[in-house]
Amino acid sequence: MGNQMKKNKLIFFLIFLIYPFFSYSHVNHYDKIKIIEMDVLRNGKKIGYNKYLFKKQNNLLIVKNEVNFATKLIGINLLNVNGSSVETYKNGRLIKFKSYTTQNNKEKYNELMLNEEKESFRIKGSSFNGSVPSAALVGNWWNHSILKSEMIISPLSGSLKFQEVYFLSKEILKINGDNHNVSRFKIIMKKNIDDKKKEEFNVWLDEKSKIILKVSYSNFGDWEYIVTNIEKLN
Repeated sequence: MGNQMKKNKLIFFLIFLIYPFFSYSHVNHYDKIKIIEMDVLRNGKKIGYNKYLFKKQNNLLIVKNEVNFATKLIGINLLNVNGSSVETYKNGRLIKFKSYTTQNNKEKYNELMLNEEKESFRIKGSSFNGSVPSAALVGNWWNHSILKSEMIISPLSGSLKFQEVYFLSKEILKINGDNHNVSRFKIIMKKNIDDKKKEEFNVWLDEKSKIILKVSYSNFGDWEYIVTNIEKLN
């Protein structure tokens, strides 16, 4: 098992060398994207949506996100999320982020600003206040750079997590009757590097568009985020 994990890590490192879109953090190839819509499913049933809207303004890329889903367990509300956020990139670099979310009637927020001089982000969040290196990434599923970042910032609350990413396989993924050539990865996420407690995500990346088409994980059921619509600028 250990040797296999090392092998997968080596394969992922080689992908960094072969595919430059992984080795250089940028969002330039999203310039032509207008909308990415994802269905949120639990145990195979749609319970809501996650919608990203892209707008280009000169050297700025603005990404707005709307998320809404609710699910019950034995008639009791298990999770109810309603939120929105705005990411602003300048020349391909994140310069600010702001979100507000209600989760089970609890307020969560995250305000982030880039300090170029110190090469860091200043975060004011409901779970974290402080500075982190600008190499950290806000963890939204539209951005394939999540597959190469070691430090993830929660878009809901500003809390930090560390992750490892492993390449698993090349696959054909069928969505709404269409076949997509994808690379499948596993993300292992922890609050601290040495934590035994972890979260695991499976991620399917479209090889042509470089868009994450599907995410799955298990937590009080089987969850999936699946892209159902992509609109591009004319």
